[in-house]
Amino acid sequence: MPIKKYIPLALKKRARALQDQVKLINSRLYCPVCESRVNSFLPLEACFQENLVKYGFPFHSDEAETCNVAAYLCPSCEASDRDRLYALFLRDYLMGHGPIQIVDFGPSPPLSAFIRRLIEGTEIHYRTADLLTENVDDRVDITNLESYASDQFDFFICSHVLEHVPDDRKALRELHRILKPGGQAILMVPIILSIDHIDEDPDVRDEAERWRRFGQGDHIRLYSRQGFLERVREAGFAVRELGKDFFGAEEFERAGITPQSVLYVVEKSGS
Repeated sequence: MPIKKYIPLALKKRARALQDQVKLINSRLYCPVCESRVNSFLPLEACFQENLVKYGFPFHSDEAETCNVAAYLCPSCEASDRDRLYALFLRDYLMGHGPIQIVDFGPSPPLSAFIRRLIEGTEIHYRTADLLTENVDDRVDITNLESYASDQFDFFICSHVLEHVPDDRKALRELHRILKPGGQAILMVPIILSIDHIDEDPDVRDEAERWRRFGQGDHIRLYSRQGFLERVREAGFAVRELGKDFFGAEEFERAGITPQSVLYVVEKSGS
């Protein structure tokens, strides 16, 4: 009768750890925010997807322009797929500029940490701003940025803020006012590609109805691509649409970004 060989538990754990390390070394996936190799990205929280079904949101995740439901978060730093998209742009943009002033509205903690690491030792000045969050540099209402001077900033980031704001046109005018002529910005909102017009109603107070119409309990509008572009241009911005052809399809795949994702970079006329 053969003698069974028992492998100590500690050795089994060590072997599994070594196997995981080999997988990471060989992995093509990486997070440009924390620069970690990853075996896979984490999906969007199940409870969020369950609410979309529960309240009858009529659109599928494939209809969202920039949202990778299956590979949403980095397992190392919790950067979302849109954070990773922004990092691809910012790591080159910021290193190519001298003294500039940046303001980040509704900052994402992983992306904010990435920016601070990137600009350490430079003359780039970075501020964070929000109306409700406490741990920011400036508590501001994006529709009334009275604490900022006209033409004050060289660059701003405004990601997934406007869908919460009662008057997004007023907010866009204020963002245009505080940006210097020739200044640029990342300006993003959730976009559903299969709709032709913006659906909005700031007077909707029922959370279930907001989930059904706008896809989240604290949103008051759902943007179409054309509707978003029209409002941004109406405020005076020129718009660049940067997708996989700009960054590279392989880079999108490695960073867990869907092929239909688009980064909107706006610019204020230099005249």
